[in-house]
Amino acid sequence: MDKMFFSVSKLRENWKNPQKRAKYLVAAGIIGILLIFLSQFSGKPKENEQPQEEFSASAYASQLEEQLTDLISEVNGAGKTRVMVTLQNSGETLFVREERTSLDNTQSTSGDISEHETREESYVLVDGPDGRTALVRTQMEPVIRGVVVVCEGGDNSLTAARITEIVTTALAISSAKVCITKLA
Repeated sequence: MDKMFFSVSKLRENWKNPQKRAKYLVAAGIIGILLIFLSQFSGKPKENEQPQEEFSASAYASQLEEQLTDLISEVNGAGKTRVMVTLQNSGETLFVREERTSLDNTQSTSGDISEHETREESYVLVDGPDGRTALVRTQMEPVIRGVVVVCEGGDNSLTAARITEIVTTALAISSAKVCITKLA
């Protein structure tokens, strides 16, 4: 044990010397900085990081079509079903903005006071895998233009009414945007 790299008694003795204490502190600081620097290169993803999925309006419409087809197929009398959803837009992305306002009061030589307000808006930027990008506040879903349902029971008024109620409730749209017809 006497050939150890360091001993506690020797460390205590060196710690009392201000010059050696400074060397220990500098060495500990450098080691800490190196560990922080090297941790950036570890292959493990950070726990807080979640991959952001790219929003696709066509994928959104396809998902709605699939869900509605499954749901409508369960309606008594609907039978085989196909659904088409049309979108008015591809959605909207709202970004976080920062606003700065300054108010300047100036007094003229005649004693009149004038106020001048300056407003400055900018987007909040964050570092991402593709560089600096604007921070997304919310992603608005696309507006649904209409839904067409083609099913074997589409000519039955009671079945069509049930399907219309399901579609309008599920998508929060008016019945004027829903068309139901018989599958040929």
